Amino acid sequence: MKKQLNQIRSLLVAIPSIISIVHVEAGLYAHYTASVLLALLLTKTGSMYPKYRILLLVLELIAFSWFSYSYGGVLFLLLFSTLIASFQQRPTRMVSTAWTFAGLAALLTGMYGREPEIIFAVAVLWITTAAALYASNEFENKHHQIEDLYGALAASHAELDSARRRMQDYALQVEYQAQIEERNRIAKDIHDDLGHRLIRVKMMSEAALHLFDADTARARSTVEQMRDQLQDSMELMRRTVRRLASDGEKDVRQYALDRLVEESASALGISVSFRVTGHPRPLYPSIELILFKNAQEAITNAVRHGNATSVSVTLNFLTAYVALTVSNNGSLPDEPIEAGLGMKGMRERIALIGGQMDWQKADQFSITTTLPLLGG
Repeated sequence: MKKQLNQIRSLLVAIPSIISIVHVEAGLYAHYTASVLLALLLTKTGSMYPKYRILLLVLELIAFSWFSYSYGGVLFLLLFSTLIASFQQRPTRMVSTAWTFAGLAALLTGMYGREPEIIFAVAVLWITTAAALYASNEFENKHHQIEDLYGALAASHAELDSARRRMQDYALQVEYQAQIEERNRIAKDIHDDLGHRLIRVKMMSEAALHLFDADTARARSTVEQMRDQLQDSMELMRRTVRRLASDGEKDVRQYALDRLVEESASALGISVSFRVTGHPRPLYPSIELILFKNAQEAITNAVRHGNATSVSVTLNFLTAYVALTVSNNGSLPDEPIEAGLGMKGMRERIALIGGQMDWQKADQFSITTTLPLLGG
């Protein structure tokens, strides 16, 4: 576009100069030719010395106005070349208006003495040309703005996509750590509980073997105790296998709070209620996992430390946050609460995504986990 405008500028100097030579007296050809060459030089100098471009354009207006006034013809078209050059720099509206009227004054000066109809027509053409150049600049500015916005949008999209991938990786890491934690807990249960039960049964069976001949009644009682111990061990084994095994839809929803409530009520022998308020929406796996683990820890603490018989779990969806509140009817602590390993683990999980944890001691003890809804 810039190259084409420079070509148009040169043509607007060369063609009117050739056409207007018929109005030049024979004795002034050399002077006229020198003036034309000077005009062409002025149009080229501006691009060679951009630092002095404005000064050179002002000199063009003065020189071309004098050229048109001195030799007549259609040399007033040279001033249109300067008008094009002045709009090449995409000036502001105020500067564009100044160039338009300054150039119009120089144009009218150069056409002094011409017929009023011609002067009026050329003045209208001048203003129309200036308006068209200004509109073209505005269009190009809007085009560049759209390109910049598109580039910013593309960069934002790439950043969001990167954040989404990081969040997915984080969710996988959190879930993997949770699986490791669960496996370690199951291994500990098997070692500490089931292992000890089996050792005790083995020792009781050896004792029973020795008692069969000496004391049949005690031997029979020992065997019955062994049977009860084995029954308890089988129940423990079933619970452990259920936690390890994949179970279709339940496995997909392994961190669903309603499932946790159901299992906690059955395993702990207490009343556990669950309700959802606000406007529910799908949660990221990492958020779902944190809510599940914190609810699990809060229910366990309610029974272990407060001897609670009733626990209420509330999940409240707010505009940009989701809040999980677990309250219980257990005994209220008299001394300030000191965070143990369980509470510290809850805080650490929450801190990973910028959430917070609060507790209250009113009619009931309650603990609230508040997490930001990513993308909400």
